[in-house]
Amino acid sequence: MTLAKSFRIAVLFAVLLALSLAALESAVSFGASASAADWTERGRIRIDGDSKFTVTNGVVSGSGSKSDPYIIEGWKIGPYTNVTAIDIYNTNAYFRIRNVYVFSSSVGVLMSHVHNGRVENSQFIGDSVGVAVVESDNCRIVNSTFEGNDVAISISYSDVSLSDNTYINNGIKVSRFKDKPQPWEITPLGAAVCVVVLIPLVAIISLLVYYRIKRAPPRLQ
Repeated sequence: MTLAKSFRIAVLFAVLLALSLAALESAVSFGASASAADWTERGRIRIDGDSKFTVTNGVVSGSGSKSDPYIIEGWKIGPYTNVTAIDIYNTNAYFRIRNVYVFSSSVGVLMSHVHNGRVENSQFIGDSVGVAVVESDNCRIVNSTFEGNDVAISISYSDVSLSDNTYINNGIKVSRFKDKPQPWEITPLGAAVCVVVLIPLVAIISLLVYYRIKRAPPRLQ
């Protein structure tokens, strides 16, 4: 085989490879656009307590157990510029918010005082805050896309794990304010203990140190 013929074959192979990759990219783009048609537009969701995990509030399946969590799935919600699109409050049941598209809202998803919550395979576009988690634990945010949000994820006093998320042109990717609250930060009793016990204890220790230093014998020159 001549060098010229080998070169022509190599060029032909490169062209075919480029065309194949372009076709694959178009197919993927088409698939992404087609999946958007699977979302169903609906109004905002607000769940306060385990009893509010209902069909009316966007639950499509599940019983709330670890092996069978409540599923909130397939919704397109927005715009809600002054309120939260999906609110979950005061829950202990296991739940998953997945394959939702939330856009142009004050907060896409707010989980407050919840346990066992999970957000996955979802998109948050142009929100002030994509997902906010407050005073909650055993929560996860995974495989989700955050694009054009002021803050993609905000975590306050919570135990939250993050993995395999995509961040595109957000003002802040992840904002964390402490991991878990201390007792004196969340209960009146804790605050009282702090004031009545800790502050006097610190004062007594300070006085003891002061008098010990004051009464110490002078050093010999």
